Amino acid sequence: MQINLDDNASIFYYLIEESPMPIGLYVGEEMVIKVANKALLKAWGRDKAVIGKPLSEALPELINQPFLEILERVRHTGVAYEGKEDRVELINNGTLQVFYFDFIYKPLKDTDGNVWGILNNATDITELVNARLRIKANEELFRKMIQDAPVAIGILRGKNFVIEQANADLLNLWGKTESVIGLELIDGLPELIDQPFPKLLTSVYESGVSHHGYETMAKIERDGVLQDCYFNFVYDPIRNGNNEVTGIMVVANEITTLVKSRMEVAKSEERFRNLLLDTPMATAYYETEDIVLTLVNDEMLNYWGKDKSILGKKLEDAVPELKSQPFIGIIKEVYRTGVPYHADQQEATLVVDGQPKTSWFNFTYKPLRNADGQVYAILHAAMDVTKQVQLQQQKDEFLGIASHELKTPVTSIKAYTQVLERMIRNDGDEKKAAMVHKMDLQLNRLTGLIGDLLDVTKIQSGKMTFNPINFDFDLAVIEIVEEMQHISAKHHINMHLNSNAIAYADKERIGQVITNFIANAIKYSSDANSIDVSSYARDNEIVLSVQDYGIGISKELQHLVFDQFYRVSGNLQHTYPGLGLGLYISAEIVKSEGGRIWVESEEGKGSTFYFSLKINPIEL
Repeated sequence: MQINLDDNASIFYYLIEESPMPIGLYVGEEMVIKVANKALLKAWGRDKAVIGKPLSEALPELINQPFLEILERVRHTGVAYEGKEDRVELINNGTLQVFYFDFIYKPLKDTDGNVWGILNNATDITELVNARLRIKANEELFRKMIQDAPVAIGILRGKNFVIEQANADLLNLWGKTESVIGLELIDGLPELIDQPFPKLLTSVYESGVSHHGYETMAKIERDGVLQDCYFNFVYDPIRNGNNEVTGIMVVANEITTLVKSRMEVAKSEERFRNLLLDTPMATAYYETEDIVLTLVNDEMLNYWGKDKSILGKKLEDAVPELKSQPFIGIIKEVYRTGVPYHADQQEATLVVDGQPKTSWFNFTYKPLRNADGQVYAILHAAMDVTKQVQLQQQKDEFLGIASHELKTPVTSIKAYTQVLERMIRNDGDEKKAAMVHKMDLQLNRLTGLIGDLLDVTKIQSGKMTFNPINFDFDLAVIEIVEEMQHISAKHHINMHLNSNAIAYADKERIGQVITNFIANAIKYSSDANSIDVSSYARDNEIVLSVQDYGIGISKELQHLVFDQFYRVSGNLQHTYPGLGLGLYISAEIVKSEGGRIWVESEEGKGSTFYFSLKINPIEL
């Protein structure tokens, strides 16, 4: 474009055309576009073809917007109109887009004061408004995020820490309502004045460095009561566009219940620790699958012949002599399965004062579980029963010697008694012969007692021998019942034998068990007249039962009947003689044969004794 510098009009037109500010001139009732500079045409998304056209024709998208009416009002009134950040929709590049302008519609008047045109000066502030709207939207989103956050969040603004925003969780945490919004922090929460938090906030504000608090105690007034509360929290500085700190974001999580629970657990653990250390019973405490020794009292240290320097070590390193013994393996199994383990009179070899020492212990390994049911430790309690075991061994040794010493003379006496009985009968003195026969029966009883004592000593010493053979189980029972039937004419022994099985066991020893069951049934049912002996096969087992209808056994005593020297007690205790060894011996025989033994009983109604053996899969 050529410019005539001597032509003011040409210069003026050039200035308007090249101005970065959109400028337009509209004339007449139809607001015909007389002038539209480059900037205005660009803002409209149009070219020079619109010049000379009415505004409504050039920009039809304005028809349903307020601008044509505003122009008409300015033309009629002669009063300029100024728009600030007005929103306008214009077709640009074929699509309807939103723009924002600051603009002026200024009426142009002739000398008579009549409006002949309207000058439009505009500034496109779309980017500025959109940026501010984005900021506002982000702020609103941020505000909503704070309100909806699952943790306590708040904004403190300025050096005085005015509470600008606090979500419901933070207000609940503070024990306050929305009335504190807009107050300075120390006015909204005056209980914080003498606590460290105002100084921490000032430090964060001035340094611009975040502060993280963990399990920090704060005294918070809730419902009029000052409470000790515990929090994890963050003070994070908020910066403006110039990187200046303008406020602090507070994020907090109350953990009062967790901390107080842990404090209670710590107190409980301390009580447990003191109890364990002070208990007179030897105790130790192992953690992890490696069986690390974390607690042990003096009594256990004395047993082991060790001092407290072993704490923190694996048990196998602390007491290395246990490696070749079963205990560490048992503890690991308890840790793995969570099943407690108890043993009585267990032999252990420990190195005390540099010398191996054999002792016997009753002990328990008890698993300890956490809230999830997982085993996290093992409690070990032990009692040294060496003296009792040694006394038992001495007693068993005495019984063995006494039994052996008695057996020979009793056998001789019995032989002499039988000879004497025959001689007297031959002389025809039946009365004296009957008396000698009774003496022979008592000798039989004495022989049985001596036999029981000998069996006990064999059991205790591990010298009881077994000679297993295959035999028809039911047939063996019949033989014993027929023999026992001769002993007690009062009781009829009913047989219900349906096992039809071959047993592989020591026939004589199993016969001893059956005999003992039947003899006890006769002994403890003196007022009854029948006994039932049954057998059957089940789950690859032969089961034999002997049922009587006598005095029975109370439930709380049934677990004792197979113990050594246990005798049925009660008002008629003296009626039932014996050493209390028969069932003990029977139980040991059955266990040695790989079977089971048990009793079912109701006091006053009788008892049923059972034992089982594995079936040998051989056809009869």
